[in-house]
Amino acid sequence: MEAKSIYIATIHMKSKIDWDKSSGNEWSFVGEGSDFKELEVQEFIDSYFTEDELYLVIDRHNSFAIPKSKSGAEVKAKLSNQDITLCNNAFSKMVEFSYIGVAKHGAIKS
Repeated sequence: MEAKSIYIATIHMKSKIDWDKSSGNEWSFVGEGSDFKELEVQEFIDSYFTEDELYLVIDRHNSFAIPKSKSGAEVKAKLSNQDITLCNNAFSKMVEFSYIGVAKHGAIKS
């Protein structure tokens, strides 16, 4: 799937996501820059997604498939000044990272 299609599908499906809350808040601190909790983020991604390949979504030109095993490192490398969304290939589960060092996750509830 090309970048523009991945981006458009993600934006469309994001409005259907039921974001999980912890202690009444959707967002959790994951760190930024050198303080980014890459290992904890990767462990969460490994347990949250069952697929071996995920979409890393930044914008219309920078959205692509990556191996789940490299997603924590990819998010850390690209998060400095832009928001990033990771999602499965059905666009039914997502983790959204904000460049300010927080993330939220959720899925479409049926």
